[in-house]
Amino acid sequence: MQLTYRGSVNRWECDENDHLNVRFCEQKLYQTLLSGLLEHHCLTREDIGRLPAMILRQHIRFQAESRIAAPLGGYFSAVASDEFQVVVELRNEATGAVACSMLCDMRTGDIAVRLKQLGSSLAPEDIAHAWPRGITANVALHHLTPDQATELGFRTIGAGVLEGEECTDAGLLLPFHCMGRISDSMPHLWGTVFPESHANEEEGGAVVEFRRAYDGTLGSGDPFRVMLGIVEVGPRVQSFAHLIFNPQTQRCHVCAQAVALRMDLRARKAITMDEDALGKLRAQQIKLP
Repeated sequence: MQLTYRGSVNRWECDENDHLNVRFCEQKLYQTLLSGLLEHHCLTREDIGRLPAMILRQHIRFQAESRIAAPLGGYFSAVASDEFQVVVELRNEATGAVACSMLCDMRTGDIAVRLKQLGSSLAPEDIAHAWPRGITANVALHHLTPDQATELGFRTIGAGVLEGEECTDAGLLLPFHCMGRISDSMPHLWGTVFPESHANEEEGGAVVEFRRAYDGTLGSGDPFRVMLGIVEVGPRVQSFAHLIFNPQTQRCHVCAQAVALRMDLRARKAITMDEDALGKLRAQQIKLP
């Protein structure tokens, strides 16, 4: 894999868990992707603003925490697979440990042809740490309207209007800001299930795997609504589905899946939820069609 990004974790990029927030984690992965595509002549400077429209799916795994001031290197490679054609990952350059990775499905258009023409590609078995583990199937819910999602049990946890600074110069929503809007919405779930621990910063929620599939693109000035469905509930691991709608058009542009856990912020490790918390989550659990 080729080094295409180097940076570090800033204090203002860390969240209530005191580690690199998923929004900025993905922003650094996106920098790695963009730099790699440009260096390999898979993307022109003129097409940078259209890159979000060229990504059909993203699959992200978070293998380790990145704490403040951690030196991060971003690595890029093409992938010899019909499912995903590009992999990027961030490594802690002090320890060599992989912090997070992202697979991208870019199988259409000129960019797909150029990726196939690259001399070296990794096979899925070469990047087992980045390959899907907890999310192996796509949840296809783009056909739903907000009312239909509500009937299934989804509920609104985020809403607003996308701003220009969240978009490319072509007006398309940057993927890491899509992640950021979902991340900003999650306290509307966790705050109702863990009101005391959520307020006193003893516990936090951490995502370990995330997949997003797109149907069209949201852009600057578009209103949006983030809807959440709790899909699976376990003592240590939970699975969620997120849908992002444009409420003006009723169209679902983003269908996302997440695997998450609760984290002891002092011990820095995953915790097992008690029966009371599990009961609150199970009472909101939905069944996907």
